[in-house]
Amino acid sequence: MGSQTQPAAAKIPTVDLSKENLKPGTEAWLLASKEIQYALEEYGCFEAIYHKVPLELHNSTFSALEELFNLPLETKMQNTSDRPYHSYFGQYSFLPLYESMGIDNPTTLEGAQGFTNIMWPAGNNKFCKSAQSFSKLVAELDEMVTKMVFEVYGVERLYESHMASTTYLLRCFKYRTRQLNETDMGIHPHKDKTFTSILHQNEINGLQIKTKDGQWIDVEPSPSTFLVMAGDAFMAWSNDRSMTNIPYGTSRLIIFGFLLYNKTPEGMKSECPIKDYCGV
Repeated sequence: MGSQTQPAAAKIPTVDLSKENLKPGTEAWLLASKEIQYALEEYGCFEAIYHKVPLELHNSTFSALEELFNLPLETKMQNTSDRPYHSYFGQYSFLPLYESMGIDNPTTLEGAQGFTNIMWPAGNNKFCKSAQSFSKLVAELDEMVTKMVFEVYGVERLYESHMASTTYLLRCFKYRTRQLNETDMGIHPHKDKTFTSILHQNEINGLQIKTKDGQWIDVEPSPSTFLVMAGDAFMAWSNDRSMTNIPYGTSRLIIFGFLLYNKTPEGMKSECPIKDYCGV
């Protein structure tokens, strides 16, 4: 009897955004834009190969994050906000492994320094520098992807005003090792309400993405890859041509989530801010 061939495991599309000739208007730019469009419409996400974040910065940022989560609970709970997902979250019985914190406007010195001063009143320049440097480079990745998306959908005229009316949040996640009789689920499957989210994890593999046909795909960690995900707002903006993925985390995982929000008063109140903004 002949052996049966097993179907190949599904993989998240990968787009190389580190090529030197990747400039607006070039053939390489158009090709990458089409690859991103396909990935977002079919999978709701893609892995971006992006070498602008040096390995040294990758390592120092995750080291700083370990230091942050090792702070006393009463200190971490000083990370407060009246906006959802922008403050400390943790110590809940229904999500025992999950802990997260948010840094508003991390690409600016004021944002990074303001958060740092709350966590370390005596100062922590290393943390502040790592968080801001990392955020600025990932913001450049987001700006590139957003520009490609606006162009490929024929609304490039709206790109500048769109970026001017948005703000960033650096969301830091940690999933501790589970104890006896605890679930291995770090956080329940969910969809992001943002326009886009960019995730970057450490060397512990524990992040999965659910495809539209119900498959769970592992996201392999790498210092030079970033998971770019379409949020609910992007799905509305693209007239539902992209799908929103459902990430799922297991324990022992540290992730940076770089979230793009609309910062106008109307955008903060709207369930679909990008759809309202673009009028689609």
